[in-house]
Amino acid sequence: MENTHSRVVATGLLVVILASGFFVTMPASGVTVVEPSEWTIAVYGDADNNLEGAWDKYTDPALLGIPTNDKVKVVAALDRYSTSGAEVIEYAYGTSVVSATYDEKNFGAWETLVWFLQDVAATYPSDKLAVILWDHGGGWWGVCWDDTDGGYISANELQNAVTTAGVYIDVLGFDACMMSSVEVVYGMYQTGLVGMMVASEQLVPYNGFPYDLMFAPLTANPEETREQVADDMVAGWGMYYGNKGWVDLSALNVTILGEIVTEEFTAWVGAMQANLMTNSGDYAFAFKKSEMVKRWYICDVNIFANTMLADRDVADPALRDATMALKAAVDLGVNLQSGGGKTQLSGITFWFGIGSEYTNYGPMYQTLSFAGDTGWYDFVSAFNAL
Repeated sequence: MENTHSRVVATGLLVVILASGFFVTMPASGVTVVEPSEWTIAVYGDADNNLEGAWDKYTDPALLGIPTNDKVKVVAALDRYSTSGAEVIEYAYGTSVVSATYDEKNFGAWETLVWFLQDVAATYPSDKLAVILWDHGGGWWGVCWDDTDGGYISANELQNAVTTAGVYIDVLGFDACMMSSVEVVYGMYQTGLVGMMVASEQLVPYNGFPYDLMFAPLTANPEETREQVADDMVAGWGMYYGNKGWVDLSALNVTILGEIVTEEFTAWVGAMQANLMTNSGDYAFAFKKSEMVKRWYICDVNIFANTMLADRDVADPALRDATMALKAAVDLGVNLQSGGGKTQLSGITFWFGIGSEYTNYGPMYQTLSFAGDTGWYDFVSAFNAL
């Protein structure tokens, strides 16, 4: 059994020393000790916007369709647009029960996410935890827009929320658009509290995640590792959506990709910077070929690299070697990738702000730890200064 992270802090326990010398713990009067399950699947449902209908039509039935297993708990916190307040819902195959209700909460505030993670850890303790953030997504810009209370959780706030909550997340999924970005992965890597990520480079359709298909293998075998569960989620996505060109999903090893950012990506940025004057036109061409969602300026690593290596005359051996090394390293960190049509996606994107995009959003991007640690913001600035 994989159990490398303890989430449950026992409180209200009496320690009794038996005559044999062994220690045992017993619950103090009035305290209920909850036995941890093998896995908890917890969905942070920010439906306080124009996606509320998608929750009722697609997500709720899919959660109800997850087969029952006593070792796997399924729970969601939900904030609606049409009503005030929030609720926590427990799911078992074909049934759901509202276990708690609250006054209105701002699901676009990082503090609410801290509450959710800590409440799940305390109320639904488990050896391993899968958390899915459900709402609109914007890659490095952030996730979870709350229309009633205003605001959203920026990438920096997401990192802060995970760090502050202090709850280890074995699989962090994003039922939200464009969250499979190197900037988001690096932020989660810096927390030291996320094992795997499951996210899309492109758009997540209105239907969202097919939770029943994604988690049926886990309920059949609750001993699965975090890597297996992340791969199951991608496989379930593939069963539901097929190989459409405009949708994709990736299972990302946060530790491996975080180390890649620190080494190979940083080395690649240095090589790009050294060849800026010679190859700026090639960079602009690669951007146009690799942009995943128009007008969002996010590029797939593999398509950008392949364009540089195959379609352009990149003469400098150091730049070619760094580009090939980046491709190979990213491939090691992406466990599984589904969708993207005939295009071979890497599973991860990066932002390349050009022109007005750089002018308008560069100052915000500069605040990301990824932007400074890799030198990427300095490169983008130099590119735009040409």
